[in-house]
Amino acid sequence: LYVGRIRIEKGIFSLVNLIKNRKNILLTIIGAEKETTYSINQSNVKIKPTQHNKIKLIKSYDDHDIFVLPSFTEGHPMVLLEALARRRPVIIFEEIKHVIGDKKGIFVSKRNFLSFQSTLNQIKKNYKNIQKEMRKNKLPTNKDFIDTLERYIIGY
Repeated sequence: LYVGRIRIEKGIFSLVNLIKNRKNILLTIIGAEKETTYSINQSNVKIKPTQHNKIKLIKSYDDHDIFVLPSFTEGHPMVLLEALARRRPVIIFEEIKHVIGDKKGIFVSKRNFLSFQSTLNQIKKNYKNIQKEMRKNKLPTNKDFIDTLERYIIGY
């Protein structure tokens, strides 16, 4: 699963090319916009529109085994936290390994098929244990955000 804008800088075209002609890998992309100029035509790639319904988006995470964040650059990707919250292992590429922090369940791959396949196999082989470890992640909540914001506003 990939959730995000379909743009070159998001690395999605790089990922699609990486899995081209790989029938054993299926990718769902959620993020198609109405007005677009891109074209992805692969039998193992399914493209869905941007999902604004929170319940349906959660179901999309739950319906997939692995989340891939193929970006070339990232600051603080919310989709990463969403995937971790649904206990979906995440594959990222070396360019953004700084986003891992102390989070469990994020795996770094080189941007080539052999490395990507190896990372997929590692996750598949250890899936239940990875999900168990992911329970240890401390993910931010709305309350955490409001508490932090209040501390900054009040100044303590």
